[in-house]
Amino acid sequence: MSVDHETKALKRKVWFQTFLVVLSILLVFLVIVNATGLAAGYIFYKQFCIWHTRFDSKGFQPLRVTLEEGIKNKHWQNVSLESRLGYVLQGTYLPNPTPSNNTVVFVHGIANSRLLGLWYAPIYLAAGYNVLVYDSRASGESGGRSVSWGYYEKYDLDQWIDWIEERHPNGIIGVHGVSMGAATALLHAEMNESSHRVKFYVADSGYTDLEELLIQQIDAAVNLHNPFWVKLLLRYSSIAANWQSGFRYQDVSPLRAVRNANTPILYLHGGADAVVPVSMSEQLYAATRGYAEKYIFPSDAHAMSVFNHQAEYQRRILRFMDTALKKQRQLF
Repeated sequence: MSVDHETKALKRKVWFQTFLVVLSILLVFLVIVNATGLAAGYIFYKQFCIWHTRFDSKGFQPLRVTLEEGIKNKHWQNVSLESRLGYVLQGTYLPNPTPSNNTVVFVHGIANSRLLGLWYAPIYLAAGYNVLVYDSRASGESGGRSVSWGYYEKYDLDQWIDWIEERHPNGIIGVHGVSMGAATALLHAEMNESSHRVKFYVADSGYTDLEELLIQQIDAAVNLHNPFWVKLLLRYSSIAANWQSGFRYQDVSPLRAVRNANTPILYLHGGADAVVPVSMSEQLYAATRGYAEKYIFPSDAHAMSVFNHQAEYQRRILRFMDTALKKQRQLF
């Protein structure tokens, strides 16, 4: 009996020791896997939210000249704004040659600046509006450590609208955004429900959800054709974004926002867009709670319609603005 007892005790000891060894191996494996995942996710976060967000403006020198000439000869005004999030935002206000209380705010995309807005400003200046162009956070000459793809940018946009309201308290305010700027505008549209300060939004080449956009871009770039590994990388990268900047990729969802937005929205998109699939504007249009219009420029690449079909682009916007303002007057 004593021998059996000792044998059983020895077996239990061996099994327990084996269990501890296996558990230790699993824990080490999990630590290695998570450490590797977090390291890869952190690099990905840096790539998409910090590196390459401030472009070399040499290629935009003609627009820089236009900006400087406007400040010198057309009473354009550089404006600085202290963001409530702790950095300085830089913008330029373009008053209409014919005094007006109505203003459109232009919001640029990733790795760009307010200079991009100078290509769009003539549309609204010709319609009798003032135009405000500005550098989003971590872009151009504005401060901020990282881009958040619309999450924090919507609050900065709201502050610029504060600035316009103080300058033109009874004026009409519209917002025109391109790519990430379109996503920012759509996220702001949900915020606008409490005040209806913005009367219309134009969203050119906007995306539905940041996570879905990144999944598609990564899959197309590396040809994994396995969304599980891409989603896993993005989960780790989202943790890094939350740790470093306080936002998660899954929190950036214009699609969720427009389901709660009643302000009129015009969706514009190029049918040959390889950066943001045209299907995303289709989804946004279908999900929008309030009045919306949509127009697809069949053969255009990402955000190129303003150049390739300038007259049609302008016509679509002006017609929409007229309808949107009529809708607003009926509702409020």
